[in-house]
Amino acid sequence: MKVKIAKSAGFCFGVEHAVMIANQIALEHKSDDARKLFMLGNIVHNETVIADLVSKGFEIIEKADDATPDSIVIIRAHGITPDQRQILVSKGCEVVDCTCPFVDKIHKIVAKAASEGRNVIVTGTKGHPEVEGICGEACDVKVDVISSVSEVQSLNIEPQNTILISQTTFSTQIFDEICAIVKNKIANNLIFDTICCTTEERQKEALSLAIECDVVFVIGSSHSSNTNKLFDICSSRCDKTYLIENVERFHQLLSQGILRGVELVGITAGASTPEANILEVVRYMNENEVMTNQEQTDINFGEYIDSIPQLKRNAIVKGVITSADADYVYVDVRDKSEGKIPRKEFESDPDFDIDKAIADRLEVSVMVKSIRNSDQGKEIVLSKSQIDYEKNKKAVIDAYENKTPITVKITGVVRDGVIGNYCGVDIYIHRTQIKMGEVTDLDAWKGQTLEILVTKVDTEKHRLRASGSHRVILSSERREKAEALWDSIEEGKHYNGFVRSLPDFGAFVDIGGVDGLVHITELSWTRIKKPSDVLAIGDEIDVYVKSFDRETKKISLGYKKEEDDPYYNIEERIPVGSIIKGTVVRLTNFGAFVELEPDLDALCHVSEISSVRLQQPSDVLSVGMEITAKVIDVKKDARRISISIKEVAPIDPVESNDSEDDIYSIYESDEKETPSEE
Repeated sequence: MKVKIAKSAGFCFGVEHAVMIANQIALEHKSDDARKLFMLGNIVHNETVIADLVSKGFEIIEKADDATPDSIVIIRAHGITPDQRQILVSKGCEVVDCTCPFVDKIHKIVAKAASEGRNVIVTGTKGHPEVEGICGEACDVKVDVISSVSEVQSLNIEPQNTILISQTTFSTQIFDEICAIVKNKIANNLIFDTICCTTEERQKEALSLAIECDVVFVIGSSHSSNTNKLFDICSSRCDKTYLIENVERFHQLLSQGILRGVELVGITAGASTPEANILEVVRYMNENEVMTNQEQTDINFGEYIDSIPQLKRNAIVKGVITSADADYVYVDVRDKSEGKIPRKEFESDPDFDIDKAIADRLEVSVMVKSIRNSDQGKEIVLSKSQIDYEKNKKAVIDAYENKTPITVKITGVVRDGVIGNYCGVDIYIHRTQIKMGEVTDLDAWKGQTLEILVTKVDTEKHRLRASGSHRVILSSERREKAEALWDSIEEGKHYNGFVRSLPDFGAFVDIGGVDGLVHITELSWTRIKKPSDVLAIGDEIDVYVKSFDRETKKISLGYKKEEDDPYYNIEERIPVGSIIKGTVVRLTNFGAFVELEPDLDALCHVSEISSVRLQQPSDVLSVGMEITAKVIDVKKDARRISISIKEVAPIDPVESNDSEDDIYSIYESDEKETPSEE
């Protein structure tokens, strides 16, 4: 009996991403009992995965209203309605959006159509969370949800004013049939095939399996829309199609002898089915067949099971290094033909001396990658790096189990994160786990080294899949620093911190695991418009504690120093009676403001400018004019300095140029022009 497994079986990208993020959040907040973790609906239709997340601290809620304020809420791949999102925001929740990119694209299409007043037809399952989220984008227009050809025929479609979209997991066959009916009613550019490409491929593979196989097992939950569609597709072409929700159901079917006389079994799985569940079914089938028939069966498990004897592909053997050329290192594996290892495998280990290994006839463990017979004999291709990988893979697994940090080098950038390499083992680090704040440029991290904690390992496949987090380590260090700080904090104590953020009202400064606030009025002795006029994010600054509250965990910090105050020691620096020079910087009706030093102005009252009475200071002064004056009053507490110009060198108005003779001459001229009375 042979077993054929669909290549696309198991977790889709959206579900796998959501589960990964949920596990990382649970680990990061493991010791944070004060903040609740919620899933807005099950993020995956799998009881085992959900139970594991619940055991790690997550609670499941069905409505946004059920979330408590300031909690962390993870949105599943299905997405939510705008109204639900607004409720979470209004409650101050931290929303972790794991909406599938394909679903998010549908939301944008529907929202745009609704804004243009277009009606919406959705092919999908009524009441499904994804469909409800999509419909929530079109509250002000007509929305019809259909799942069959008969339903679309009964619709009153407004030509040129209706769009057609689909649930991502809807049947491609039914969608095509519906499109054929509406193509004369809805413009081509208003029909959107939004079925996920993975879903389409999964359904095509399922149909192919059903046609080819004697028995088909569909592994997944009966509550999963895409799993049910796979079951329907397979059932339409193979009468012996069975839905496997759990191992007990599978055991029950096998006990009924459904595999007797069967030559080919097909296996597929829904998008919410972990690979472990698929592997469990495959392994059980293998064990069952071996125990029943007591003979070697011809089962093809692809990447899941490799049962290959020595000097077969993937066998691990020992050999002696005998020689080398420009391309290969040759190894005696006690066969008629020598095996060869690509020389490039040794490039990653600068300490390995090939010439010394040949001279010493060094024995190494290698893996058989391929064996090909030719007229010249066997060509045996070996790999040493694969064995080294397995050894280092174990080190990564041990680090995960023992929660031991490891150091990785960032070697690659992917869409949502980076790849860290640990001795040949790749570890995925999501962009949210690289540092505490937001990461905008992933490429900038390439080539850097990071200490990480391995947060997830998956050893079910032939190659290890691991995820890690540097943020978890930073969070742990931050908590330890915070505890130490709260134990020793006191008013007036100085700290060297760095600026984390700059809201309009001040600057938040990390002083060692805890953020304190420097109010905008504490940033400068002079008035500023915004905190960024003085500081920038990342600046290292010296601050001191003005006040703190252990219960609310709030700290008020001071930044400006007394010695930087323009009025510091002012009574000694500019005493009463001293003669000073300054520049007029502003004129008012009551006097002139004169700059003595940067950010230090003095007032000369209008009565202290001239020896005569002035209507206003501008009669004799102008902005930019340099003057000499006497200090007549200094009040540090009132932050005021008074000066007198007239006590040093009064500035009087310039007299008019018109003389008395000119006035009389004008009068005489007027008198001559007056006619006589005669």
